[in-house]
Amino acid sequence: MAHKNPEFQPLKVEACDTREEGVFVRGYPQTQICGNLTYTESFFLTTRGRLPNPAETKVLDAVLNGMIGYTYWSIGRTIVSANPKPFPAFMGTFLAGGEYTIFPQHCAEEILRWEKMLEAGMSIDEVAAQVVADYDKNKTRMPGVGHPLFTEVDPRSEAVRSVAEEHGFVSQKTELYEAVHAKYIEHPKRKDLCINIDGRFACTLLELGFEPPEISIIAMLSLAPGVLADIMEQMRQKPSLQLMVGLPYEYVGEKDRDLPDEFLDRHS
Repeated sequence: MAHKNPEFQPLKVEACDTREEGVFVRGYPQTQICGNLTYTESFFLTTRGRLPNPAETKVLDAVLNGMIGYTYWSIGRTIVSANPKPFPAFMGTFLAGGEYTIFPQHCAEEILRWEKMLEAGMSIDEVAAQVVADYDKNKTRMPGVGHPLFTEVDPRSEAVRSVAEEHGFVSQKTELYEAVHAKYIEHPKRKDLCINIDGRFACTLLELGFEPPEISIIAMLSLAPGVLADIMEQMRQKPSLQLMVGLPYEYVGEKDRDLPDEFLDRHS
C-alpha cells in the first residue's frame, strides 16, 4: 500500500498485500483462497511462499492434528476457574510452555546444530555419541523426549512419523535425531524416555522446510483447539476454585510457630 508522502521509503513485504482491490496472499486473492484451499494449504502458502504439493499438505495436516488433544496438563482450567474469561486462560497455557514442553524450537535448533557436525565430517553415530557425552557432562536434558504417561512410545509421535515416512519426509534430520535419542536412552535411567510429540514436531517440520521459531508457533496452533475446548468445558461448569484450592497436597514446610518476640513487641 502506497504512503501519502512520496518520499517515504516503504517496508518490503512479501506475504500479504492489502489494497482497495482486496487482500492478496502471496499474490493470490484471498477471495479465491477462501473456499478453495484448506487451512493447511493456505497456511503452507502464507508461510512458505508457495502452494504445497499433496505430500506436503498431508504431512503438515498430520502435524496440525498431532497435538490437538489437551487433557493432562490443564493450566487453562486452573486459570479460568479463578478468572472466568477465556483469553487469559488461553494465553496463560502457552506462557507456561518452554524448552521442554509445548515449544519445540530448542529441539529444532539442536538438530540443526548436529547437522553442522555431520557437515564437518562426523558420522551419524559419532555425532550421537558426542552429543550425548556433552549432555551428560553438562547435566543437560535432551529436548523432545519423555512424557508423564507415555514411556516406550508416544502414540502421537508415531502417528506423525508414519505419515511423514509414507510421504517421503523422513530423511537426515529425522534419522539424526533418532540416532541421538537411541544413544541417549542407552543409560538405564533414561530407557523409558520416548520421543514425544514435541521432538517429532521438530524433526518433521524441519523436514518440511520450516525454521525453528516457526515450529513453536505451529505447535501452538496444533494445541489451540484442545486448549479452547478444555477452557470452555470449565467455563460451562459451575464457577469453582476447586482446581486451585481443592486438590490434595502434602505440606512439608515449617511447623506452626509464633513470630519471635522482637517482632511481636515492636508495636506495644
